[in-house]
Amino acid sequence: MKRKIVQHGSSSLTLTLPSKWVQKFDLKKGAELEVEESGSTLFVSTDKAVNIERKEFSAIEEGIFTKKNLSHLYQLGYDEVDIQFKDTKTLNEIKERLTNCLGFEIIDQKENRVYIKSIATTLETEFDTLLRKSFLITNEMGRGLIEALEKKEYQKLDDIISLESLNNKFTDVCIRILNKKGYKIPKRSMQMYEIVKNIERIADELKYICELLKDLNKSLSEELVFAFKKTFDYYLTFYDLFYKGTDELKKKIYSERKELIKELTEKLSNTKGSESVFLHHLLNLIEKTYDGAGGYFALIL
Repeated sequence: MKRKIVQHGSSSLTLTLPSKWVQKFDLKKGAELEVEESGSTLFVSTDKAVNIERKEFSAIEEGIFTKKNLSHLYQLGYDEVDIQFKDTKTLNEIKERLTNCLGFEIIDQKENRVYIKSIATTLETEFDTLLRKSFLITNEMGRGLIEALEKKEYQKLDDIISLESLNNKFTDVCIRILNKKGYKIPKRSMQMYEIVKNIERIADELKYICELLKDLNKSLSEELVFAFKKTFDYYLTFYDLFYKGTDELKKKIYSERKELIKELTEKLSNTKGSESVFLHHLLNLIEKTYDGAGGYFALIL
């Protein structure tokens, strides 16, 4: 959009702000904005969260409401959610998913209606901390899985699976913050969103591997365990890249992807059944890691 500069007095120049943007962040006269120069570009930003109205949903009139719907409303940044439901199954799903929505609490519950409100606004200032927690939980899942595989301690798989829900808590609140406030670099919110979503997807793949191993009911070969260790080491390269950003790590992300895909694809052609499914999950891990790294490369441009 274009705006004309208006002169006030002999030396003051002013520029009007887009009305939709002002309304979105509920800006008033006297509000302070951050103005940052970057060559010929001028960035104008605010610390205020998006002014989002409360959301009402009637499962009676609008159809089924699931726990995924609650997660989506949470991620979108709503602070108040009023849900009208028609059966206890819907209420039970809401309560089950509520534990994953940090800061969301049931404030009032009546027959066929529940009112949820965010009571943790301080979380919205801690994006970097919450993002690191998302990474660290994913790291813990992978390292725990390696230990379980090497020591054949498959009874630990349930504990590793439970970490995926904790990962979801932190990635969900990160997405919520991005939707409400954006990233600290305004033009890079989309790239950061891509990074967060791929951390969540990597944790999902680790959970799927654990579930597969539980059903497999036998030990993996040393060759497949080693393949997982190499794949997880590739993910750790992405983690190190995000926080260290060295040229060596950048090159490793590019070069090792092709090598790993070639190696695992060759193994896949010689396996069948559950072991081939295991290798598919490893290939998915590599691609999701590479996609997350792609978000990082775009972020730093």
